[in-house]
Amino acid sequence: MSQVKSTKCYIEEYENERGQLSARLREKATGRKIDLGLTTAGGVQDFLRFLGAAGANKPLMPDVFSRDGDEDCIVVSGDVDFHAPDEIRFIHNEKLSYLFG
Repeated sequence: MSQVKSTKCYIEEYENERGQLSARLREKATGRKIDLGLTTAGGVQDFLRFLGAAGANKPLMPDVFSRDGDEDCIVVSGDVDFHAPDEIRFIHNEKLSYLFG
C-alpha cells in the first residue's frame, strides 16, 4: 500500500546534457529530487504548462525558485511510490496534485 505525502518544493533550473535550460522539482526541506511519476504525454504537457506559468511569474513569486525562501513554494501531494535520501517518487494517479502555495 502506498503512503500519502504532502511536501513543499521549489523549481531548480539547470543546464541539461544538451546545453538547454531545464527545470525539476526539489523538496525545500531536504533538496531531494521530486519525481511526479508522469507517464502520459498529457501529464507531461500539463506539468510543462505549469512550469511555464511559474517562469512567467518568477518576479512575483521568486521563492518558488529558491530552496531557502519560505514565502512561495509548490505543494506536491499524493501517493508515494518510494522515498529515498535523494528522491521522492509519487504515483501518477487521481490523488496527485501540484499547486502553488
